[in-house]
Amino acid sequence: MTFQHLIQQLNNEFSTHIVSSSQVWEIQDIALLDTRQKDFFHNTLYFGYDHQMKDCNDSSIQCILANTGNSPACSAYSGNCALVDEASLFAAFNYAKTMIESTRSKGLYEELAALADRTRSMEAVLNAASIRLGNSLVLNDINFKIIASSTSIPVIDPLWKSNIRQGYCNYDFIGAVRLLEPLKNASQTTDAVEVTCTESPYRKLSSKVFHNGVQVGFILMIGGETAILPVHREMLSTLSQVISYILAHYMPDLFPVTSPHQQLLYDLLIGAPSEEIAPRLSGIAFPPRMSALCISPTQYLGSRYLKDHTVKNLKRLFPGTHVTYHKKNVIAVIPLEEDGDISREHLEKLADFSKKEHVRIGISNAFSQINNFMLHYEQANSALELGMKLSPGENICYYLDYQIFDLFSGMKSPESLGRFCHPALTLLRQYDHKNNTQFYQTLCAYLDCGCSIKFTSEQLYIHRNSLVYRLNRITDVCRVDLDDTQTCFLLRLSFLIDKYNGLNQEQLMSKMFRCKSPNSAI
Repeated sequence: MTFQHLIQQLNNEFSTHIVSSSQVWEIQDIALLDTRQKDFFHNTLYFGYDHQMKDCNDSSIQCILANTGNSPACSAYSGNCALVDEASLFAAFNYAKTMIESTRSKGLYEELAALADRTRSMEAVLNAASIRLGNSLVLNDINFKIIASSTSIPVIDPLWKSNIRQGYCNYDFIGAVRLLEPLKNASQTTDAVEVTCTESPYRKLSSKVFHNGVQVGFILMIGGETAILPVHREMLSTLSQVISYILAHYMPDLFPVTSPHQQLLYDLLIGAPSEEIAPRLSGIAFPPRMSALCISPTQYLGSRYLKDHTVKNLKRLFPGTHVTYHKKNVIAVIPLEEDGDISREHLEKLADFSKKEHVRIGISNAFSQINNFMLHYEQANSALELGMKLSPGENICYYLDYQIFDLFSGMKSPESLGRFCHPALTLLRQYDHKNNTQFYQTLCAYLDCGCSIKFTSEQLYIHRNSLVYRLNRITDVCRVDLDDTQTCFLLRLSFLIDKYNGLNQEQLMSKMFRCKSPNSAI
């Protein structure tokens, strides 16, 4: 309710005179002025005596004052101010307080529920609520995964900015929050409680969110420019009820029920220590041999499609698969043969699956203990990221194929890798450019094929004699001994460094076309 609207209502019962009404501010609370008051809030309407404003250093607040003949000059007042008869001051205070409290929650619920009906958007509701509350909001699921946050009033708390950026809270953070007394003692209702911690200077209110009678998450309000007021508790509780309304009518799958397997995998991903995981393993069986997958959509069809179709089809393809969700990706463990690594059949099935489901898949090495899941998730995730960089046309990225590149990326200064390259590669690039030859890719293919004349000539579609001629010319140009094992190792490593740095992508992309051409130079 605005000041102007409130004055209209008060005029039905009391005689008021407006001194100034230049600001359109929502009134969220009612308070009495006192002599100890130093801080004032724009969304609070203050009642008091006109002489109490003489020493007030803030002339832009909202107030209703008893007219005793000492009212502030209209020209000096820049906020919202009205005068009422001195005898009516406390009656007007009680009337205004009753009016604000009786309409506040009902009005907020109806406004936000109507917005939800129009937009079916959680973000739109959070942004509208954030403006009404004057503070930023963060919606989390029961595992402290970030579902949405307000952008109309962005979060400025560094701790929660970091959580929002990564999309979840880490295990240590969650553990510390759950130890806070207000949360430990909170009732199973939407009643808001204040939560504070030594790591953040911002006051916060938290209200639980329920769906079908079960807590599925919580809404957090972080105090900023607008101080947290008693009225915020009721408003946040109302917002929680609106979120439950949205879940029931439009987003029933926004907070999916998690299985013990899914919960354990997720906790491992956010940093749960092994000593806390070990007691939970009894009664939870994982495959005796497995591989971790990191699955990223190449076409965004929505989170519901990912869960209802992509994940179900993966489990149908590999019975015994368990999944969780992390950083907008599906993270899975699939069963393997008990005594082996991932098979060609597995890779072929995953390749077909990736095409049908429009996903790219990073695949880890095989492992047997679920305690090692985090390490192998990192392998799958690295393979996925490196595959997008080095082989953008490939949807299946097996860690073994990218392991050396993962080693490169782990260096302090990956850009300095070039100094480890054999000088022969620079000589070959220069020679090819000058003479229109393909010695660079010829040597690369020769080393890729294990220094086999037969396999290399077949790959390059040239006669073996032409290959031998090229190799002889390469040794002459570069003065290298291709019969020396260490030399071949250094050359092979150098080609991999070039690939990581993107220096040989053009040559490798054009190799199949230029080597097939009957007019290409020997």
